[in-house]
Amino acid sequence: DPQAGATWMYTNASNLDAFLLEVYNYYVGHGFWSILLSRAISLLTELFVFAFAMFLTTCVDWGKLPSSKSSSEVLIVKCMAKASWIKNLALFTFVMYWCSRLVTNLGGVRQLSRMHNFYHHVLGISDGDIQTVSWIRVVDGLVKLHNANISTADPNPAVRRYTKYNRPQQRMNAETVANRLMRQANYYVALYNKDILDFTLPIPFMGQRHFYSKSLEWCIDFCLTNFIFDEQGSIRPFCLEVRNRKALVEALQTRLRFAALTSVLVAPVNIIRFCIIYFFKYYTEFTRNPSKASTRSFTPFAEWKIREFNELDHLFQRRLRQAYQPANNYLRQFPKDKVDQLCRFVSFLSGAIAAVLALATLLDPELFLGFEVTPGRTAVFWLTVMVAIFTVSQGSLPEEDEVFDPVMHLKAVLYCTHYVPSHWKDRLHTTEVRSEFSAMYQTKVLIFVEEILSLIVAPWILLRNAGKRSERIIDFFREHTVHVDGIGFQCNFAVFGFKKDANAADPTTVLDEPDGLRDEYFGLKDDKMAASVQNFMHYYDHGRYRRNGKKQGWQPPPAWP
Repeated sequence: DPQAGATWMYTNASNLDAFLLEVYNYYVGHGFWSILLSRAISLLTELFVFAFAMFLTTCVDWGKLPSSKSSSEVLIVKCMAKASWIKNLALFTFVMYWCSRLVTNLGGVRQLSRMHNFYHHVLGISDGDIQTVSWIRVVDGLVKLHNANISTADPNPAVRRYTKYNRPQQRMNAETVANRLMRQANYYVALYNKDILDFTLPIPFMGQRHFYSKSLEWCIDFCLTNFIFDEQGSIRPFCLEVRNRKALVEALQTRLRFAALTSVLVAPVNIIRFCIIYFFKYYTEFTRNPSKASTRSFTPFAEWKIREFNELDHLFQRRLRQAYQPANNYLRQFPKDKVDQLCRFVSFLSGAIAAVLALATLLDPELFLGFEVTPGRTAVFWLTVMVAIFTVSQGSLPEEDEVFDPVMHLKAVLYCTHYVPSHWKDRLHTTEVRSEFSAMYQTKVLIFVEEILSLIVAPWILLRNAGKRSERIIDFFREHTVHVDGIGFQCNFAVFGFKKDANAADPTTVLDEPDGLRDEYFGLKDDKMAASVQNFMHYYDHGRYRRNGKKQGWQPPPAWP
């Protein structure tokens, strides 16, 4: 019976976190066939990129290309037999890696089929509907399944009282599902919000320069995974004991130094790999539409600053996409008269030259297409260049009917990002705020350049954090971890279920802290806690998770701790 087998998957799951992660990945992947197609395309893409790069660097004699008229004259016969041992080793390593990935994906088809049955027979969601159904619908199905099964349902108070039922029960609701799925990510949100890690380096004549990239993020994750966190993503209990602090700090410093050494060794390979992938991915797009080169996106570091507690990845990406249009409108708001004048001048020159070349080409195509305007460069080449310059410069000019109101547009951005540093308040119109925001929302070309630069400077950044910062990292995990019955260890900021006595005194009125150092040390920046709770309730609160049907105004959580 497929339905019984699918129900058995949930009731007998030894690791509920891993099971919920499978449920979530299946939802984000849009079902059985979409996931299979995505995995197949990923394998074929890796195979093509490696094979094509190996072919271009090994099997083509580029020296014969100018004097040759056919591909047979420039191709090297049995090229791999004549290749160096380094290329043959790279080929062998890639083949082993690719075959292992193929075997892993083939082995995962069975589990994927079981998850398909779970969605179809238990949750009542078919593959045709999974692309349009909301995540709330999936959570509702999980909660109903949890409450309907005798082995997972929470006994009523009478049963607990008369049977002495004391076993902590696994809870299931929207918050606990998010807690389990983001058990490790919630720590990272707090880690970046409190600026525990230092990603700056002193640059001559430039001062402190900030460097961050996905590669550096992977290095940090490598240092913390299977050390602070176990295989299930939960924090290890011995990391919470003060007596182990010195040993933990020394172990973390060793891991950071090892990661720095490893990043030095793999940096050349990563730089080549990133350049090849970026070239193959964006060359056609940029040549077809040169204005795409100026498109912007949030930097990896800005994404961690914007992300909120218990915010699942697909919800976070949706919030970022909603912010793109108002962010572009905001950056165009600030008058840039000098730049606009230069763009108009460049647009006029390039447009005039392109018009003359295009007109001459139309009058006598056969003669003019082969005519060299400059030595070795035909009219077609310069026509293409001038059109590209005209397109880029014209695209940088503001619309004639555009009205300047930067504060209004930035408020539209902040409505989506929920990121409002304290020093931005009442200063949204200033160029300083615009400079800070543009550093977070950069062009994709600059993000790629920073990715390459971060690969080079990553060892120094990791070594800087291997000093006193290691003590702060260990203290952070110990001081901001709580144990929740039925869930396990959690980052304290991710636990939204506060229970506060209405008659209890406000701790801020009892404790005399004129300097606010305690709040600064234990608290969060930029109202992250309030924004996280409000955003979570805004998405999930549709009358299902309220204790009563009466609509209540949102109340901020109490100060932590």
